[in-house]
Amino acid sequence: MLVAEGDGAVAGTADCIVMPNLTRGGWAILFVENVVVADRFQRRGVGRQLMEAAVRLGESAGCYKVQLPAADDEYVHRFY
Repeated sequence: MLVAEGDGAVAGTADCIVMPNLTRGGWAILFVENVVVADRFQRRGVGRQLMEAAVRLGESAGCYKVQLPAADDEYVHRFY
């Protein structure tokens, strides 16, 4: 789990799971779910920082891709 902090409080979180994979030469996949930013920290780049940290985590774990579950929310689609 990634945790973003701001003003001494939890500003946001993202659940990250590295999943081994038998395809692609055995490279793993990083799944990112439940990216949540507290209301008072929204529109301040916290979500972007969480996603950038997730990508770095995937790179350091040798993942060949970062995958997010599909959402029906148009705001979510625009963000990602």
